[in-house]
Amino acid sequence: MSAIGQIGPKAQGDGHGGERGRLVLSMDLPVSRTPSRELRRWVRAALYREDEDCAEKAWLVLAELTANAHGHGRSPAVVRVWRSTASSAVRIEVEDAGREAPDPGASRWGGTRGFGLALVEGLAHRWGVDVHPTGKTVWAELVGRATGAEPVG
Repeated sequence: MSAIGQIGPKAQGDGHGGERGRLVLSMDLPVSRTPSRELRRWVRAALYREDEDCAEKAWLVLAELTANAHGHGRSPAVVRVWRSTASSAVRIEVEDAGREAPDPGASRWGGTRGFGLALVEGLAHRWGVDVHPTGKTVWAELVGRATGAEPVG
């Protein structure tokens, strides 16, 4: 896990050119498993003190995005969580080496699996996928409880 100060204009996302904020979590995902216990502990440590509800939503979104990267993407994968310096908004990014964008309605397992992105869509203010030469980044933005908070991007 690493933390750094203010970051300049976002390089990915919907093109609005906003700032990402302060990086509060950066972690390489292990190839063999999704590190849910470690991620939950780190997300809670980074976000919980400021906004419990947003921290819990961030954890759920991050769990779904990392599970998708582990199950559908290609290694290596990296998780980044940003906290806006101007509001209580949070941006979650999961980057992997696969270039195929996820299909929210598709499940290769059928039945009761394959609903993770629907959950992400329900919890996030907005979410999306950026495909780039080395893979893709699936991102989600959550708006915290601060009055007038805007998304990170």
